[in-house]
Amino acid sequence: MSTYIDALIIFVLCTLLFPFGLFDALHITCILLLFALFCFITVVKKREAAAILGILALPVTLLIPETAFYLPLICYPYFCRKQYAILALYLLPIANLIIRTQTYSHLLILPLILLSFYLAYQTKKHITLQNTINESRDYNKENEIILRKKNRQLLEQQNDQIYIATLKERNRIAREIHDNVGHMLSRSILQVGAMLAICKDDTLKPHLTTLKESLDTAMNSIRNSVHDLHDESIDLKQALENLVDNFDFCSVQLECETSKHIPKDIKYCFLAITKEALNNTIKHSNATKVTITVKEHPGFYQLLVEDNGTKKSSKNVENESTGIGLSNMKERVDALHGIIHIKNDNGFRIFVSVQK
Repeated sequence: MSTYIDALIIFVLCTLLFPFGLFDALHITCILLLFALFCFITVVKKREAAAILGILALPVTLLIPETAFYLPLICYPYFCRKQYAILALYLLPIANLIIRTQTYSHLLILPLILLSFYLAYQTKKHITLQNTINESRDYNKENEIILRKKNRQLLEQQNDQIYIATLKERNRIAREIHDNVGHMLSRSILQVGAMLAICKDDTLKPHLTTLKESLDTAMNSIRNSVHDLHDESIDLKQALENLVDNFDFCSVQLECETSKHIPKDIKYCFLAITKEALNNTIKHSNATKVTITVKEHPGFYQLLVEDNGTKKSSKNVENESTGIGLSNMKERVDALHGIIHIKNDNGFRIFVSVQK
């Protein structure tokens, strides 16, 4: 924008220097031609093309000497580009103007050229400074984005560590309840049962029976609580990583992109299907690579297990010795109202999709 303001100032000053009595059709056409050359010189990218356009101004200013008053406007883009060699050619039309013009207004052309140089210098300096500011701002913005990303990653890692620690603590509590309280209740139940067997007093038997029922109820409650704690403490990604670590038949690529809060029935379904698929790879495939992909979408969960095995069976995949395992897979998915697709073309492939 500053370039156009400078050009407008120079154009107005050049017009004020131009003899008003010579504003006829010819001179106005030449002035417009010079202005068009200025516009082309300003927007052209290549320095060679700009130099050629600058040379085209020479015939006009030599044939019509008064048009040399607009040379400061033509010089401006060359000052901006620092192409000073082409400006030496403009001494010819200026000298021609001085010789053929009887007025003293031509003496103001040189100060106007100096003004053009000063404006170009200041504009170039301003643009350079603005570019430096923009680069600095972009650099700071980029660093800010990187820092935010790193902070978000640190928070996610912290949340993951807290979540894993919570799962471990749940497992520990479940083991403590099972090993200590569960065993004590089991022993108490056995003791009460033994007392019922040897008790001869009919007045004590109803009380012992009630006590045994209370202990059985407590034992069932603790057992359910322990199972619930254990079920909730399973992390799907970590469980899949453990499966992959213990699978040494071929290489396995695991990709798990899910949140931490997955329903336990879906976790157990995906784990069971993955185990069965890996077992099938060992028993019935010559695969060299297995890919396991688990993804969570806004409306459903997906599991994909595929290998690159090339073995072909004369039997249908549903009737092979692994048919029971495949049937179990389908039953698990059907219980969750999901869909399962099994293919045996170009490797074994199991695709499962379960709605949230």
